[in-house]
Amino acid sequence: MSDEEIDKAVKEAAEYEAQDKKRKEGIDAKNDADAIVFQTEKAMEEAGAALDANDKAAVEADLKALKESIAKCGDELTDDQINELKAGKEKLMNSAQKLFEKLYQQQAAQQGQAGPQAGPGPQGGAQGSAPDDDVVDGDYREV
Repeated sequence: MSDEEIDKAVKEAAEYEAQDKKRKEGIDAKNDADAIVFQTEKAMEEAGAALDANDKAAVEADLKALKESIAKCGDELTDDQINELKAGKEKLMNSAQKLFEKLYQQQAAQQGQAGPQAGPGPQGGAQGSAPDDDVVDGDYREV
């Protein structure tokens, strides 16, 4: 390549750099939104009937809104579409976090009510013996 061709290629690359960054930001926003939709749906499916109906409805509404935003997007996203996807993702993440936080608190309370596990503990059920009784230090030598 001649020096003129190299200079021309460098100038073209600089011109298209901003467009490439914008396109990458749009693709990343769409992929992030798709991922959070998938993760939330999967978590809700696994939790099943344990979820509070009112909180579940709020999360489902946010899911539906974000899915619609994703569906409206084409290959080239505008700044408004990117911002809409990011806002929808944040809203869904917040509502889902509240929902699953309540679920985990309920599960922890249920486990706390069940009391300690019956049967031997991690010490093999040996009663009255100190955990360090059977410890033997060993020396070794590298050959």
